[in-house]
Amino acid sequence: MKIEFLTEDSENEYSNFLLSQPDTLFYHSVKYKNLLKEFLNCEERYLIVKVNNSIIAALPLMLYRNSIYGNVLNSLPFFGSNGAIITHSDSIEAKRLLLDSYYQLLTSEKCVAGTLITSPFESNIEFYEANLKCDFIDQRIGQITFLPENENDLMGKIHSKTRNIIRKGMGFNIRIDSTYNESSFKFLFDTHKDNMTLIDGLYKPESFFNLLKSNFSYGDDYLIYTAYLDNEPIAGLLNLYFNKTVEYFTPVIKSGFRECQPLSLTIYEAMKDAIRLGYKNWNWGGTWLTQDGVYEFKRKWGTTDFKYFYFSTINAKSILSLRKEELLKNYSSFFVLPFSKLNEVKESNV
Repeated sequence: MKIEFLTEDSENEYSNFLLSQPDTLFYHSVKYKNLLKEFLNCEERYLIVKVNNSIIAALPLMLYRNSIYGNVLNSLPFFGSNGAIITHSDSIEAKRLLLDSYYQLLTSEKCVAGTLITSPFESNIEFYEANLKCDFIDQRIGQITFLPENENDLMGKIHSKTRNIIRKGMGFNIRIDSTYNESSFKFLFDTHKDNMTLIDGLYKPESFFNLLKSNFSYGDDYLIYTAYLDNEPIAGLLNLYFNKTVEYFTPVIKSGFRECQPLSLTIYEAMKDAIRLGYKNWNWGGTWLTQDGVYEFKRKWGTTDFKYFYFSTINAKSILSLRKEELLKNYSSFFVLPFSKLNEVKESNV
């Protein structure tokens, strides 16, 4: 058993390894790795474990250099990207080897902090709890709809209230289209920015969507669904596709059209397409424990709950003295520590 860094020469083997595992996600892929490097100006430190020249485990890691406060290591950065250890047969020896290398990297790369974000499909959280030397643990709820084999069975999985909402949307003669065009990209970004600004949320920059176009294949890796009423776009949805899982990534709805229920109808049509294409899982992404409304919306789509965690290790206590605004400014899209814990640390020092 040996450990090494992923190189360009081993990327095809790594990709085949990912596809051999039923629960690997879009975030683990080589294409996403390359997008993150360019978009976030970070460096890859992907670790792989081999036995008899075959990959049996991997740990995707991204390094962000900050000359002012120190470097940060994430698996993985940017809007809830899952990472952590991927294993072929849950080899404890391989996982410990990867964790040892992770800690060595935290030191050798002069990192002030590092965070591993587990997959909602991770079945052995106890391993991390027992073997990680972490300072903070933050939890999210992953919600996944296991898609039926036949699209005709989809309605049966959905809560009656959501079924009624979908039927209401059908009554407005809304047209759903996933044909590629530049106008759908523009509508998606502009509406996403408007939606997030309205609630004082962070929106994904336009450069991310441009990189998506240049790094991924439309129809294979991602799709944009747009809902039209009288030929006017009123809702949209960006989905990402990898292996057996669809990532519900960026939903948008134009102000003033919520009563028409175009987004729920768009989701329903996109789910039917995913079933026809052979996908098994619809991943709604992470939900904060305090987001009751968001949780209930997803739950009514026949979801199953999966806990996943942010395991953060602090190598330099100086990072704890920074304010939330300073962390966001200096480590944009990288996770350093839970902001709620930062407040607790400050209060304990008063």
